[in-house]
Amino acid sequence: MNNPTSSLFLLFFLLIVTCLCEIIAKADEADSKIYIIYLGHKPHDDHELITDSHHDILSQVVGSKEEAKKLMMYSYRHGFSGFAAKLTSSQAKQIGELPDVVRVIKNSLYKTHTSRSWDFLGLSRNSPNNLLNKTNQGDAAIIGVLDSGIWAESEAFNDNGMGPIPSRWKGICKSEGNFNATKHCNKKIIGARWYIKGFMEDMELNQTMLQKNHNLSAIDAVGHGSHCASTAAGSYVNNVQYYGFNMGTVRGGAPLARLAIYKICWEDDGAAHCNGADILAGIDDAIKDGVDLLSASIGSYGSINSADINEESLLGIGSYHAVSHGIPVIAAGGNSGPDSDTISNTAPWLITVAASNSDRQILTPLTLGNNKTLLCQGIFKEEIFGPLMTFGNITSFEEIKSLTTEVKGKVVMLFFQHQEDILKSLKTLKTIGALAFIVATSPFIQIAEFNQVLPIYYVDLEQGNQIFDYFQQSQSNNKDPMIKLGISEVVEGQDVVLKVPKLSSRGPNAFAPEILKPDVAAPGVNILAATLPPNGYNGFQLQSGTSMAAPHVSGIVALLKVAHPDWSPAAIKSALVTTAWNEDTYESEIFSEGEGNKIADPFDFGGGICNPNGATDPGLVYDMDKNDYLNYLCSLGYSNDKVYNATKEKSTSSGIICPNEIPSRLDLNLPSISIPNLKNSVTIKRIVTNVGNVNAIYKVVIKPPRNTVIEVSPHILKFDSKTKKISFEVKITSTHQRMSKFTFGSLAWNDGKHFVRIPIAVRKQ
Repeated sequence: MNNPTSSLFLLFFLLIVTCLCEIIAKADEADSKIYIIYLGHKPHDDHELITDSHHDILSQVVGSKEEAKKLMMYSYRHGFSGFAAKLTSSQAKQIGELPDVVRVIKNSLYKTHTSRSWDFLGLSRNSPNNLLNKTNQGDAAIIGVLDSGIWAESEAFNDNGMGPIPSRWKGICKSEGNFNATKHCNKKIIGARWYIKGFMEDMELNQTMLQKNHNLSAIDAVGHGSHCASTAAGSYVNNVQYYGFNMGTVRGGAPLARLAIYKICWEDDGAAHCNGADILAGIDDAIKDGVDLLSASIGSYGSINSADINEESLLGIGSYHAVSHGIPVIAAGGNSGPDSDTISNTAPWLITVAASNSDRQILTPLTLGNNKTLLCQGIFKEEIFGPLMTFGNITSFEEIKSLTTEVKGKVVMLFFQHQEDILKSLKTLKTIGALAFIVATSPFIQIAEFNQVLPIYYVDLEQGNQIFDYFQQSQSNNKDPMIKLGISEVVEGQDVVLKVPKLSSRGPNAFAPEILKPDVAAPGVNILAATLPPNGYNGFQLQSGTSMAAPHVSGIVALLKVAHPDWSPAAIKSALVTTAWNEDTYESEIFSEGEGNKIADPFDFGGGICNPNGATDPGLVYDMDKNDYLNYLCSLGYSNDKVYNATKEKSTSSGIICPNEIPSRLDLNLPSISIPNLKNSVTIKRIVTNVGNVNAIYKVVIKPPRNTVIEVSPHILKFDSKTKKISFEVKITSTHQRMSKFTFGSLAWNDGKHFVRIPIAVRKQ
């Protein structure tokens, strides 16, 4: 017989154990935090399998796959492999010991800074010995901006702490319309002109129509020019608030540099239209006014295969003249990626810029009713949950006008390509009573924020198709499709995988593949800079594109011009290319976003991501002058007359510009090598100029493209007080029958301090 006292004691003991277990469980739950499990490069493109593998990994520490699905917040499977999950510290430690896990990162809240991109590039104002502070933040430089004008009332263009305007400046601020030079020009904005004659002809506008529809002044009507100008040289603006986030201090790359505005782009149905004739007029004035460099976040509407001296490439012609006058021209490479052969602005005298991200990423989760989570573009502090409505057959504003009560109170997703349709549709959806708007679109210029009208999220076409498939499946199963739009999170530092985004145009150069393009990359994803009201929020706006990357390089070039006023545009480009961060020089891998998500190569980012402090002291440069560019034009097969008509260069006494024996384009002294049609072997020439220590010895470091052998002669370069320039030959031999695709490598000169690297691209046909 059981003892009643013993039974009571056992029952009491079990109650205590149960309570303790509950207390421990609650303590563990309270200890749970969000961790990011980083797994590195994604193994393949089957996104469902990747997510399934994430569940498998997490189930090893949480007990079951069902529990893993509950705890996992996001599955990252597009740009890289990893996931976010709510774990205890002990579980996080345990999962970090698994063989497939690269790193476990504790989630944190960060305040964001546009200057984060500048900190990422090594130009923090808190570092006294960097290029920014050594050049007094670009105070002596004058940046000419060819764009849609300026919203001068933005605080980003204040002239606090700026000295007198450089005496060499010969430009003007043109008071017309609503632009008042006395009010809008200062020590920051020192020039403002506008050009519309070409646009007027293009649009077949008379004077009355112009006066009615356009502000005939330098005032920005679309915001693009203001955004680019403030990215390059915006003044310090503290404590910027953006949709509930404290963005800290926002500034440009050369915050004390001066801005000269050349408005050559005009608003046309919500977008900016730039006419070639107006572009040339702006460049012409800029040369005369005395700018130190030109920033042009513009590209041709025509074929990218057009010759650099044809009428379709008037920017190429105008920039040739600017460079001939010692003025570097920085141009956006375009937003037609990730397809190959899409890079624009391919003239060898241009500094052509691709986009990269920086070490800051804004993650905005979008979770479907089937628990699939996608990461989209947008920035929000509040969660939205509601029914989903999407239409596969509505792709323009005209079609959306037919929608009525069927979208009221719902999150609406549509496939759109044109930004003007997006803005008009937002207003219509707001009137109808939609809850939020998701836009599925291919990468394009100027991803803008219109949240004050209606919450708006951007997804790419692949993600849009996933949302559409879920919607259709729910309807076929008689279920209500639901969606949750989450709160944005900001991740900075080493937690972010560096990449070239899909939107950035890629090489090779379709017109002259011997000229490797792009030249370099710079941050162009989620860049916060000034805009005009009512765009953006508090006068600032997040935008993405090579239009945002180019002014990053413009700000850097402004600093380099102050540090090295005697350097030619080619020397500056060389310094940027040869010191850029890439697979040989950066501490972690840089990826190319797109089909296959691979390691970035020269057709994605040229020499690599800009390294401003490295470019200050490159050691050697590949220099060029006007004659080199003329030889390039001659190599394209143009007659003397055509070269003359394009360049207006004076011919020699014999009337000849092009030499009898025209140099090969392969021998153009560029800081890169691109051989599109290698036969068996080819020998090319290069010349380097010593801009480092007077007495220096450089040894060659070769990383040959696959299936090639490279020999360099001489393989050691010795410089002294008498020897400033040395030429060398590079013999590239194929070891394979045929190479239908380009393969990549590099050639570098190393003196123990400098690593002067140029990219190589080779294809055997």
